[in-house]
Order: sequence, then structure tokens, then C-alpha cells
Amino acid sequence: MTALLRSIQDPEPHAVGHWNLGEVAMHLSQVWIVVPGLARRDLSRAREVVPNLAGDSLIRTVWDLGETTILGVKSDPERNPSVLADRIEARAEEYLRECVGADPNAPRPWLVQGTTVRQSTLTYHLLNETVMHGGDIAHAAGRPWPIKPAHAAMVLGRFIVPVLQALDPRAMVDAEQAAGLRASYDLRIRGGDRFHFVFNDGALRIEDPSPYKVDCHISADPVAMLMVVWKRQSQWLAIARGKLLAWGRKPWLGPRFRTLIRNP
Repeated sequence: MTALLRSIQDPEPHAVGHWNLGEVAMHLSQVWIVVPGLARRDLSRAREVVPNLAGDSLIRTVWDLGETTILGVKSDPERNPSVLADRIEARAEEYLRECVGADPNAPRPWLVQGTTVRQSTLTYHLLNETVMHGGDIAHAAGRPWPIKPAHAAMVLGRFIVPVLQALDPRAMVDAEQAAGLRASYDLRIRGGDRFHFVFNDGALRIEDPSPYKVDCHISADPVAMLMVVWKRQSQWLAIARGKLLAWGRKPWLGPRFRTLIRNP
């Protein structure tokens, strides 16, 4: 990631959303401040970037995340990719040194106030941000950015799922899409973990696999699934290529799965 940034001279090309390449790099550099701060229970550095943070976490609800990240990027005008690469590398080296000997299962606050995850979940959070925004930066610069299936599987099973489990059961569910729906999904991440997603009229419960019958099984290529989750790729393209397969008692529920969960 940092090698990619050091090879780029122009921070202006559009990357994702309303952000150009330099703004995405700035956001990523700030992620490498905030998440390690959560791990060490010290957000003093993060407060230098975004004042008025919520207690031991960053935001009061997950839906404050967009505004908070925009405010953070605006707070620092640095956009030089090489400078930001140096920042990211220094913070990554510091964080990974701190992880040596640490308990990966120790409880730590997450971004949302009152939400607790394991120490290891924060490391997978950093992997998620680096993999996904690395792709945004690479594509903006016209460079390749292959994602390893093992990394995508880690992000899905060890960051996204634990965060969904830690939040309120209705926090990330699209209430309109899920209204009245009672359905269970068996999500099988190829080469990774397996989970049962149980929707109950707008509430979501994620469980370890069990013997009871589910309505729809989904076999997911981890890279394709990750790209669909973060809306970097259409699910229909992934389905057409066999990257997402559904079967079971109600296979028609398969294409609905992604629509039931909102992105912050």
C-alpha cells in the first residue's frame, strides 16, 4: 500500500464517492490513528484530528460515521501521497509492535459508543480499510490491485461479521427491505468462515452454523463478496460469473441478501 502511494505523483484523480486519490489516502492515514487508539484505549491523537469525539469511542451511532470521516479529512490539508505513505507506515509499524504479546481476545471499544469488540477485530478492521482503500487509490491511478482471497475472507469473517454482531440487531438492517421478512441464510465464505444470518422483521441475528434447516444457502467467493458488500461491484456481475451461488428451500432469497443490510 505504501509502495503504491510513493509511486504516485498526482493526488487529484477521482477515487471514490466525493473523494479524490489524495483525500482517500488522508482518510486511510487517519484510520491508522483512530483504530490503534481504540486498541490502546487512548484517543488523544484522534482528538487532534476530530474534536468532540464520543467518550472512549469515535461516534455515537454508526450513522455518524460518514460526517465524522469527512470532517477528519477536511481537518488536514496534506494530500501528498508520499508524505501520507510515510505516516501510514510509521503508524502501522507502531501498532504491530504493540500487538506483539497482546491478548487478541481482550475486549476493546469500537468506533460506536457502547460497542465492544476483540483486540483482533481491530486488526482486521485495519486490514479492511487498507485493502479496500488501497483498491480505490490503485484504480484512480490506473494501477492493478489484486486482493488475496485469504485477506478478503479474513475481513468478512473476522471484521464485518463481528461488528454486525456487536451492534444493535436493527442498526445495519434496511428496515424497509426487511419489514415482515423472517428468513435464515447460511453464508459460506469459500476458504473462510460460515455463518447463519437470521432476519426477523427488521432485526438481524448472526450465529454459528447449527443443524436446523435454513431457507437459503449462499456460497460466496470472498473477494467478490467483499466487493459487493462495499458496493465496489454489482452483485449481478458476481452472480453471472458464479462467484455468488444460492440454493436451498427458498433460493430466490439469495439476491435479496445484500439488499437487507445498509452501509454506513
